[in-house]
Amino acid sequence: MKLFKLFIINLLTKGLSENFEHEGRDEHGCIITKGYSWCNDLQSCIRMWETPCYDYFEDCENCLFRRTMENIACPLDCISGIHNEDNGNNIITPSCGLCPPPPPCPQPGPDCNYIPPMVDRCGCTYDCGMISCRQGEDILPDPIEDCPIDQIDCINEFVCPKVTEITHCNEGGIRGYTTYQLSLVIQPNKQIKNIYALFGEGGNHLMYFPPANQIDGPFNSNLGGIPQDIINLDWDLIYDSWITIGITNGDKNNELSTIGIDFNQWSNTQSISTTNGAVFSMDPENVLSKNEYTIAQLTVPNNRISTFSANVQGRKIDGGSWKEYNINFVLDPSKLSKNIIPPHCLIWYDGCNLCNVNNGEIILCTENMCLIDGNPECRVYDDQNSGH
Repeated sequence: MKLFKLFIINLLTKGLSENFEHEGRDEHGCIITKGYSWCNDLQSCIRMWETPCYDYFEDCENCLFRRTMENIACPLDCISGIHNEDNGNNIITPSCGLCPPPPPCPQPGPDCNYIPPMVDRCGCTYDCGMISCRQGEDILPDPIEDCPIDQIDCINEFVCPKVTEITHCNEGGIRGYTTYQLSLVIQPNKQIKNIYALFGEGGNHLMYFPPANQIDGPFNSNLGGIPQDIINLDWDLIYDSWITIGITNGDKNNELSTIGIDFNQWSNTQSISTTNGAVFSMDPENVLSKNEYTIAQLTVPNNRISTFSANVQGRKIDGGSWKEYNINFVLDPSKLSKNIIPPHCLIWYDGCNLCNVNNGEIILCTENMCLIDGNPECRVYDDQNSGH
């Protein structure tokens, strides 16, 4: 009988342990996959946005202030306007009630400084704060070399491919995508005057554009980039995908054209190619750049390697023409990633928020704003694969 009882206890213990791990509990038994965390002050598991916990604030004023940046609950007496000083005396302040709805505010662009609006004691704001942006046409951030790109060794006769990341180590642009600009650097001492065409001809000289993100709406462009005044209306247009010859801030004078390329089929899931088509300058004598010609901007998915292929034609200074065939750009976002998420992590803590993860990629996070960031760590592993 005693052995039978021990057998039952072992079964129950094993079942509880498996359920404990399956639900994603922390070391205190809180189910973090359902938003619970440990409150040391209350010695219990709580949802921080439902139950006030003095682990997250010092007093009413501090709680109401932090509530503007973090999704935390404050005690009812803080909201009602009556709270106790340390000496036991009741202090009565005007009741807060509900804050008015926030005004419609523009989003600051990637090259703008943002000063948040003032917050009153109830955590309410009444304006949009201040946004200060750099003026001029060059609105793209200067490339940062934290994640340098290894350029290929070039043995071409006339031009060499160059890849520049516009985003920063896969971050800062369209989520799940990396934005690159592709350019051709003219070889020295070749008497080259310009580049006036990108083309595809025959099966051996295909021009191929890989799947790339296209910004929906009336202002997206396939040729020549986006003008500054249009980008001011929608900052996502900075990361649109397009083809060009030297022009990057919008083809305002219609200097570029195309033939034999169905841009309507180009999307983030669909590539396009041509064996009898081109992007070209309307004036083959026009010099649209100097020693380096930007020929494309591509916003490509982070989960695949993309290749852009083109053939190039231009003028020489003496009036003759030149061609370079089969120029390839290989775009591998995985080489830029600074991702520290383990491959078998299911729930990732980024120092402020909890995030669902799939194959090292963040899918969805809570939206707390934290005054102080903690240490990032994986909170729940896929135990079948990780060995944790």
